[in-house]
Amino acid sequence: RYMRLIAAPPPRLYCPTCDEIYNVPQGGAIKLYKGLECPLDGFELVLFSLAGADGKTSPLCPFCFNHPPFEDAGKVGGQTPGSVGGMPCTLCPHPTCRHSLARKGVAACPECEGGSLVLDPVSAPAWRVDCNRCSFLIYLPKDLHSAKVTKSVCDECGSKQLALDWKKGCTPWQLGDTTAHSGCVICDELLEPLCKVKHGRSFVARGGRGGRGRGRGRRGGRGRARGRARGDPLMSFSDF
Repeated sequence: RYMRLIAAPPPRLYCPTCDEIYNVPQGGAIKLYKGLECPLDGFELVLFSLAGADGKTSPLCPFCFNHPPFEDAGKVGGQTPGSVGGMPCTLCPHPTCRHSLARKGVAACPECEGGSLVLDPVSAPAWRVDCNRCSFLIYLPKDLHSAKVTKSVCDECGSKQLALDWKKGCTPWQLGDTTAHSGCVICDELLEPLCKVKHGRSFVARGGRGGRGRGRGRRGGRGRARGRARGDPLMSFSDF
C-alpha cells in the first residue's frame, strides 16, 4: 500500500486503500526519506524541504505530524490560512528514536523562545544545525566527512557536543595528523571561529516578538544561550 502525494493546495498525502488523508507542511517539497520508518507506528518517513541554499529540511512521520503521540508535544506550521500545524521529528521528544529532537538536538536556540538547534541529517556536504522553530542556523566547519551528536555535554553552556570528522587533507592545522575532533559549536575555541551563523528559510513563522531571544551576539552574530544552559537544554522549554 502506497500513499499518493496530492500537490494541489493544501498539499497532503492520500491513502486510497484506507481512504485516509494526512496533511503535510506547505511551501516546500515532499519526498521519501531513504525508506526509513518511524519506530512508533511503522510509517515511512518523508523529508520536507524548502528551496534555496539555506532552505531547511525536516524529516517527519505523516502519522505523528497529524496525530502527535505525546501529550503537549510541540507543533510547527499552521500560521497561514488553510495550513495545518503538526509535529515533525525535530520536535519529537521520543528518547530513543534516532530522528527525534532527543537524539539530534544540540542546544537551545539563542534567537527565539522555545527553539532548539538540531543537526540536519541530510545537510552534507555543508553540514549545519538548524533551529526547529525560527530561521536561525549555524553552518559547521567546511570539508567535513561526517557530523554526529554525542552524549557528552559542554561544561560551560550545557550544549551537546558534536563529533566531527574532516576529510583527509582538509583538517584544521590545530589538529595535526588527526581528522577527528569533538566539541561544542558555541564554546569550543577551535570550532566556534570555523562556524558561520545565518538566518535561512524556515516554514515556521517567527511570530510577533520583534526581538531576539535569550541569547547575546558575539563575534559577528554568534550567540550564547543564557538562562537555559544548565540541565538538559533540549527538554527544558515549556512546550514539552
